[in-house]
Amino acid sequence: MHDIILIESHLRQLGLQAGMNLLVHSSLRRVGPVEGGADAIIDCLLRILGPGGTLMMSTVSGNVNRDQPVFHVQETPSTVGTLGNIFRRRPGAIRSLHPVHSIVAMGPKAEFFTSGHLEARTPWSPDSPYGKLMRNRGHILFLGTNFTCNTCIHALEIEARVPGLHTEETTTLHVCDAQGQWHAIEHHWHAPKKDYYVDMEHLVAQAGGLQFGLVGNGISRLCNAEILRQTILPILQKTPECVIRRLSSSNYIWE
Repeated sequence: MHDIILIESHLRQLGLQAGMNLLVHSSLRRVGPVEGGADAIIDCLLRILGPGGTLMMSTVSGNVNRDQPVFHVQETPSTVGTLGNIFRRRPGAIRSLHPVHSIVAMGPKAEFFTSGHLEARTPWSPDSPYGKLMRNRGHILFLGTNFTCNTCIHALEIEARVPGLHTEETTTLHVCDAQGQWHAIEHHWHAPKKDYYVDMEHLVAQAGGLQFGLVGNGISRLCNAEILRQTILPILQKTPECVIRRLSSSNYIWE
């Protein structure tokens, strides 16, 4: 059982500091058991960021699909880990309205990062939370995990106009917001593909945008989101096959 004071020390050594705009992807299993559980980790992150920092977590909903096209912002659980599901229930937390690729945020810029996600052209457009993060001094904490879950790279694929990564056909998804009002959007799904996101880690690290450190039982990573974009976007524009390979004949570009 890890003491939360030790976890906080590890996170500070990794580079977390007050005032950050921080998006967290997490695997608590790889971190190991922590005294106080997920709530203690959330409290720890908020304590490090302080009142000037904004904490965000991925709350992707893989349970919203073609056969189950309904998303309720307050009720639909995330399918990408315990931490985000507990965080989204915190008083004052704001969840973005995208039915599949939402985030939840708390802090002075929570409204800025979450607003407009439902209206964004794609879930990862420049005006999405992921696009904003890479343009507003954001950082990404991979807590016990790595670039396999780096959602911001989807935003770079959209910006680079990489073809064949999404289905041309759409599904109408229905969204209930916090006020009980209903909205509908058309959503394109991921097409078959193979990614090499983890292979990009050393390039971002060489550019000064990625730090590695032990947190609990596992290695965590802290990524500068602006340097991530500066490093990976030119590769996607010139040689996208180094980052992702489509496994379908589709040439559709979602933009």
